[in-house]
Amino acid sequence: MNEEKQHKNYTLIIYSGPKDKVRKLTVSQNFLRSIYIIVIIIFASTAILVSTLFITRQKLNEKIAEIERVEYKINYKEVELVSLEKKTGEIQSKTKLLENYLKEVEQLDKLVRNITGQGGFAGEVAIYDNGLNANTEILSDPNEIFYYTSDQEEAVDDIDALLDELLAKAPGLADSLQKDKQNMEDYIYVMEHTPSIWPTWGTITTLFSNGRSSTSWKPGSHKGIDIANSPYTPVSASASGVVIFAGWQGGYGKKIVIYHMDKFTTVYGHLNEILVNVGDTVKQGQVIGKMGSTGHSTGPHLHYEVYVNGVPHNPKEFLP
Repeated sequence: MNEEKQHKNYTLIIYSGPKDKVRKLTVSQNFLRSIYIIVIIIFASTAILVSTLFITRQKLNEKIAEIERVEYKINYKEVELVSLEKKTGEIQSKTKLLENYLKEVEQLDKLVRNITGQGGFAGEVAIYDNGLNANTEILSDPNEIFYYTSDQEEAVDDIDALLDELLAKAPGLADSLQKDKQNMEDYIYVMEHTPSIWPTWGTITTLFSNGRSSTSWKPGSHKGIDIANSPYTPVSASASGVVIFAGWQGGYGKKIVIYHMDKFTTVYGHLNEILVNVGDTVKQGQVIGKMGSTGHSTGPHLHYEVYVNGVPHNPKEFLP
């Protein structure tokens, strides 16, 4: 019975028409079973292949999407980098402007510090009377320049905003600075053209008005001060100005007269040697002659006079 089941056959009759021959196709059960198994395998393989292709396609789409996101990030970073470079350039330009303003401040600071106390021989004049020391106030500028630096970790936008704020204030400060600088230059000009340094060094032997008065001058009295030292000791201009006389004049001997600005005139008498000519422009502290004993003189010394609007004044009023 089992052997019959195992060898069971199926017959397929193919009939096309009355004129055609009837055809028979005998197929064993085992063959059909094999065909069935093969079909199942093909369907299963196809299903697995389709599923694999679908999964692969899905993964590929995910990879493409990831690549697109990376490209977007790269493009965004490039745009961000260009923006950052632009901001950096702007910051550099703004920083350069602020540096220029700072240089102006530094120049003004140096200008202020060099206003007074230049030249002369104040430390070398030996005065026998302490009462002759002039009470000249030395001007000074206590202001200092401070440099501010931002934290290195501060955001670029914050730095840019800070620079904008500073630059907004800078023009007004610069205008004020220029005015201050002009005022300071005018002040320096006045100081340079004011008889404010010692014309030579040595020992004061005769006072203004012959020592009987240190505050006023009377006709016939001594119109200046005498500073004694060795012959040929250098004599300097006590202020900048123009030489209006250089030569011999009676009891003054060899004499130099310098005109300063619109009201000051200084006189240097009894010189042994004159080193300037009429019309020369001289600077404060410039050597103009050598000490001597020419004219009515009892020994080598400099006779020094200061006139204000044509009136003789005590030179000590202007000396440090």
